[in-house]
Amino acid sequence: TQSLDKKPDFIEANLALKTSGQRVVNHYLDEFFKAKNFQKDKEAVYLYQSAILFQKRTENYKINLEIPSHYTNDYNSLLEVYLEDIYTKALHLLSEEKFNEAELLFKEVSLLKPSYRDVDDLQNVATFEPIYRSAVSFLEIEKFRAAYYEFNNIPNSYKDTKTLQKIALEGGLLTIGLMGFENTTNQKGGEASVSAHISDKMINLNNPFIKLVDRTHTQTLINEQIMGLSGQTTDNTAVNAGELIGVKAILTGKLISFSKTKKPIKKEGKKAWIERKVKKYNPDTEKHYFESEYDKITYNEFYGSNEVNISFQYQLISTESGEILLTDIIKIYRKDEVYFATTNYNYRNIVPGYWKWPNRKDSSDKINTSLLEKKALKQLFRNNQNLKSVAQIADEIYNDIAQQITHDINTYNPEN
Repeated sequence: TQSLDKKPDFIEANLALKTSGQRVVNHYLDEFFKAKNFQKDKEAVYLYQSAILFQKRTENYKINLEIPSHYTNDYNSLLEVYLEDIYTKALHLLSEEKFNEAELLFKEVSLLKPSYRDVDDLQNVATFEPIYRSAVSFLEIEKFRAAYYEFNNIPNSYKDTKTLQKIALEGGLLTIGLMGFENTTNQKGGEASVSAHISDKMINLNNPFIKLVDRTHTQTLINEQIMGLSGQTTDNTAVNAGELIGVKAILTGKLISFSKTKKPIKKEGKKAWIERKVKKYNPDTEKHYFESEYDKITYNEFYGSNEVNISFQYQLISTESGEILLTDIIKIYRKDEVYFATTNYNYRNIVPGYWKWPNRKDSSDKINTSLLEKKALKQLFRNNQNLKSVAQIADEIYNDIAQQITHDINTYNPEN
């Protein structure tokens, strides 16, 4: 076949494949005949199938291998007998609720003869009935989420799957009212930032069981209910108000600490040397060569940093029982710093070192040619020069706090 793949009109290869191919097909047919006569129906069916498969493969090379019609007639008769046998066995297994074994036989029937009787419907029963029963069992014991995801593995058209899955979703749905968060620090706006980030992240969750009620409307409605209940805000009144507006839980939060340390960028002048290559002539060898010479220069180094440390507490509270479903105090510290250098010279030629006087030599003058120190100095000139502000760092932390809270709620399963 490799010769024909490269040159399809190669006559000698074509004839050779036809001869050897017919020999292979004849062997399958001979074995089919023997198996049929010894009542080995399954073996016979698949031997004939092998002959057909090989015949089709050679058709790609425009070679027609012969299968005499009497073999085809014998196969068709035998196939009907074999199909009837395994179909009957599968029905028996299904009646005994041996679903996995029945499914395998129905699949075999479907592969050998698609649309054979009602095999497609029976295969669906064998495949989906155990999953359906498992889902219904979860539903009966109010394991709504487990039921929902089991129903996900079944077509909506199977029995009343669509209706029951909807019931499971409604039963397991956790509607959450987002309360206005508190702030006990002097840093204004932090609680609102966390709330906004949570709202954005929860709305984008791919979780059918989490539904965030619009925080603006939630807070307005809860405030109205609180005023009607007691006139002041407490966890209990907020929970009662949340229940009245139809949410199963409320999310409360509090910014409990905020500290910052600012170290503005400071400039410090540094002494160094700049290397230049000077072309010289060696009269002994009568050749030119280059020699390094060093000039005294100064450059500037800069260092600064900002640090932020934030603690935030949240609680997810059931409006049905007042139970705290989730709670945590999230503490995040983050620091951003810059350490870089600038110069008007080509920094690649700057060499670290020290000199005392700019215009005359001194015994303390030193040129440091260490490769590691030269590399470290060059890196300073390439370092980041932009220091994040306290506000930028704080917003990153608020976002991470919201991410953790959202993750906690997303992975929370009240059925566990």
